[in-house]
Amino acid sequence: MSDTGLSRQLGLRSMTLAVVTSTIGSGWLFAPFYAARFAGPAALGAWLLGGLLAFALALVFAELGALVTSSGALAQIPLLSHGRTAGFIGGWCAWVSYLALPSIEVMAVMQYLASSAPWLTADEGAGQVLSGAGLALASLLLVVLAWINLAGVGWLARWIDGLTSWKLVVPLVVSITLMLRSGHWTNLVPVAQPAGATLEGMVRAISSGGILFSLLGFRTAMDLAGEARQPQRTVPVAMALGLGISLLIYLMLQLAFLVAVPPDQLSAGWAALRLSAHGGPLVALALGLGLGWVGRLLLLDAVVSPTATAMAYMGAASRVGWMMGRCGLLPNVLGRINRQAVPSVALLISLILGIGMLLIGPGWQNVVSLLTATLVIALAMGPVSLAALRIQLPATFRPYRLPCAGLWCPLAFVLATWAISWCGTTSLRGAVLIVLLPAIGFVWLALQGRQPGQHHGAVQTGERTDEQPHAPLNLLQGLWWFLYLGGLVAITARPLPLAAQLILLGAWALLVFPLAVRSRLSVVSPWARIGTD
Repeated sequence: MSDTGLSRQLGLRSMTLAVVTSTIGSGWLFAPFYAARFAGPAALGAWLLGGLLAFALALVFAELGALVTSSGALAQIPLLSHGRTAGFIGGWCAWVSYLALPSIEVMAVMQYLASSAPWLTADEGAGQVLSGAGLALASLLLVVLAWINLAGVGWLARWIDGLTSWKLVVPLVVSITLMLRSGHWTNLVPVAQPAGATLEGMVRAISSGGILFSLLGFRTAMDLAGEARQPQRTVPVAMALGLGISLLIYLMLQLAFLVAVPPDQLSAGWAALRLSAHGGPLVALALGLGLGWVGRLLLLDAVVSPTATAMAYMGAASRVGWMMGRCGLLPNVLGRINRQAVPSVALLISLILGIGMLLIGPGWQNVVSLLTATLVIALAMGPVSLAALRIQLPATFRPYRLPCAGLWCPLAFVLATWAISWCGTTSLRGAVLIVLLPAIGFVWLALQGRQPGQHHGAVQTGERTDEQPHAPLNLLQGLWWFLYLGGLVAITARPLPLAAQLILLGAWALLVFPLAVRSRLSVVSPWARIGTD
């Protein structure tokens, strides 16, 4: 049992499977289809590029995850290095993203089941949305997942272990079957396109096609770090193994999808590919090839895979909310745990907000770009915090130390900046509003003397213990967030050639990065509560 009251029961196998189950969710049911429509055969390259982006960020968080071994660490790291304003923005991004993920996964379940039960969805012209019955069933499923989470991390791990084993087998079986039954390898021959069109298609596949959305599941290892055995070793290894396994499965599935599509359906090009109105594209493809048993297997997995992912992310969301409450970034009540060592209040709030998001969710693909932008904004803090903590805690032992961090951190920050912009102007603006409006409210409340949460008494850091009845706002240390996000909106406001936009965004990221690192606290924040875990 850690000092926070959370129970350390998770070994390397469970942590790796948690990463895999967070990565292979609804993405494998939809992303190969949307990626193929955007990029055609170049979708394989898009997965590799998306994998490189994810690995670049994962390497940064491997060191951070071994250094900050608390559940909900994504909310803790920016607070540790830059104080409360930056900590709220980083933690809020992570929490809001995690709140939405279970709802998106459950939406995917309903959308797939609609091929057999059309009454689960309704056609509103712009696409399929959940009907009243679909909303009720989706809400019930979220309640069941919350109940499983309430039983404790041991129960959660057993469910995840069992379901992930299934999730590893089914995509492989489907991929091999599709390639053997309908191996149209000429589909991989690239079609002549204008200069730059292939790269633009790959970029759209990475963002709107769901590739990057699918590959960011490595964060789960950090969110469960406070319940892991030997977290300094377990967290970075689980991140690397889980992401590597997932990327290989996605590549194989994308290849199978590309070669399985009948050539006569590609007469108008990949962008015009249509496979189904109700249900999902893989089911339509399998049934069109006469593979009824594969279609039935996919429908079964359409329940299992997204449900397991939703279960894992509901647990992660509750732990990020718990950490924000514990650190005083949200009301203290979120920092409570029950007898099973589960952050029950944060879990209940996550459930309520998740059901609320079902009511406004327009469909799987329509929210992926917005959610991906918000997720990557949260992860963009990682390279900045790592560079800052190298200065603030130079002598602290790090079980894993990122080589060439002085070069790797700014590069990862540039890659994150590009990934945010690739989600599109509308999604970027929406994500910035989701991030900055609550941040302005947080700052205003703090300036009025009404902070969301407040701890009293000793606050420990591992190097010092302070008696501080009032936490500082650290506004100056967080102003770079407003500058950075405002610059992204300004640069992407006008249409530019992709190469020109990448150069401008890269230059902006390299300009902001040293400013953000220099904005760090002189010593790590005691309000991050490192050393009490």
